[in-house]
Amino acid sequence: MSVSNIPRTLEIRLTEQETKICEVLDAVSKRYEEKEGKKVQLRIAGGWVRDKLLGLTCHDLDIGIDTMMGYDFALLVNDFMESIGQEKRTIAKIATNPEKSKHLETATMVVLGMPLDFVNLRSEVYDDASRIPSEITFGTPSEDAYRRDFTINALLYNIHTRTVEDFTERGLDDLKHGLVRTPLEPFETFWQDPLRVMRCIRFAARFNFKIVDEAKRAILDPRIKQALKTKISKERIGAELDKMIDDGAGRSTAIQLLHDLSLYDVVFAPPEVDGTAKGTTAVHGGANDVEDAFKLVWIMEWLLKISLSTVDNADLEGRIFQAEVDLGQELLLSQTRGSLLTTHLYPVVTSTPSPHVAQIISKEEPFPEKLGTRNLILAGMMYPYRDMTAVVNKKHMSAGSWILRYGLKGKNLDIEIVTKLMESIKPVQRVIRAVTQNPATDEESVQKERAEMGTVIRDIGFVQVIGKKWPCAFLLALGIDLIPRFDTLRTGVLDEETKAMVATYNGFMSKAAAYQIDHCFAWKYLGKELTKMLNIKPGPKVTDYLRVVMNWQLRHPRSSKEECQAWIMDHPDLFV
Repeated sequence: MSVSNIPRTLEIRLTEQETKICEVLDAVSKRYEEKEGKKVQLRIAGGWVRDKLLGLTCHDLDIGIDTMMGYDFALLVNDFMESIGQEKRTIAKIATNPEKSKHLETATMVVLGMPLDFVNLRSEVYDDASRIPSEITFGTPSEDAYRRDFTINALLYNIHTRTVEDFTERGLDDLKHGLVRTPLEPFETFWQDPLRVMRCIRFAARFNFKIVDEAKRAILDPRIKQALKTKISKERIGAELDKMIDDGAGRSTAIQLLHDLSLYDVVFAPPEVDGTAKGTTAVHGGANDVEDAFKLVWIMEWLLKISLSTVDNADLEGRIFQAEVDLGQELLLSQTRGSLLTTHLYPVVTSTPSPHVAQIISKEEPFPEKLGTRNLILAGMMYPYRDMTAVVNKKHMSAGSWILRYGLKGKNLDIEIVTKLMESIKPVQRVIRAVTQNPATDEESVQKERAEMGTVIRDIGFVQVIGKKWPCAFLLALGIDLIPRFDTLRTGVLDEETKAMVATYNGFMSKAAAYQIDHCFAWKYLGKELTKMLNIKPGPKVTDYLRVVMNWQLRHPRSSKEECQAWIMDHPDLFV
């Protein structure tokens, strides 16, 4: 986000719901003072203040309390709500969990339709041996602000005065000028909790802010790099990476920052013999240039935006306004969005299945585009390790799969999808070239082409977790083919060679729809009774025979089951 995209006047404009919540909390505080003769001050802390000042929507309200535990105040809120005729709500007490940065208990409850977290303001003391605070006490607002990770996250909103409080005296200025800075000396901040390095990169990438030089120097200190390796669990690093990907903005910027700050091989630590994964007995090949990941993800960001309108994109991110757009991507989008060049470049199949072909009905995913996009970005991040493999428990595994499974403790769903996308790169590139170089000219060649295309589509989409997301494999292959054109693309120039390459992939997707094979990944085998028909025993060969049957089905997509069975009986020589 450039300075020009930050509101000239930083102010918080409450929604009607937020206004009512503040009124309720203020009333609870006053009621407590009247009854007990003690004051309790309430402030909204953390990312909500930052986002509201930037004009962004945010539904994550953390209520900081100066003299009381969060659960105790939540009980007072429930009593007050009951006194005004509202039902009591369940209060969830979240215990301390230092491994997940929960150093004090938090109380969570829904107030007027919005979930709120109540926690007391605090100060923390660390010792050199651990990132877990050795002492936590009730703190003043100033102490609470200074113990936070960055000045832009240390701003507080006083519920009683309806004003923003900047106890570090730098938060508002840093927000205005687009800077990520630590309240305390940066080495100390990152040493206390090395995961803050990842958060620093995430915020800089998400908002397109600049990390101040002193923070960069601290991150580059070998001691901080080692602390991130040894003090922070893989799950926490993986969770922070998930947020970078799911933020929806600046993913390529995050990759560049990880590279520039010498952290790529920490976050994406390559396979090691007798290292993280028990049973890793060999590692073959080596890593390629990390710049390839940056270039590929940048290109993927452009390709994925083609199928989104500007309004849809803003809604997807859940923002009132966006971080500063990438000028190169915007120039490319102005030439490709709505163009005949890109009519079918979508990450998921958008057509409906043909009524003439029986389909395997699978459970519909709620957000297939989001899942496809997420894994395309993950695949791009793994791309530098494409020529590297590991042997685990005597089985060969791609380095990308190893990193996701053992290095980041990723979700099985992500691992399966990314692994298949990476495996499909060369088959996709081969079929694209075959269809382009040898276009079908008669019925026989059309049937052959349809079968070749459908076989690749089916091989990708038949994996249950991919299904209608098979076009992601083609977008990934297109992005890889465009890497040599990156320098030109970065300037927003779409030259004839690039147009031809984009048109080639778009033409494949268009032809798949015209051939009605874009749903062939879910086709049922017409000849599944093969063993009975041919009087053969079930076994490994039957799988090969079914592939022969599916090849025929792809050549004759409108044929009936009876026609397929008749063909099988007429060609017994194909099943021996």
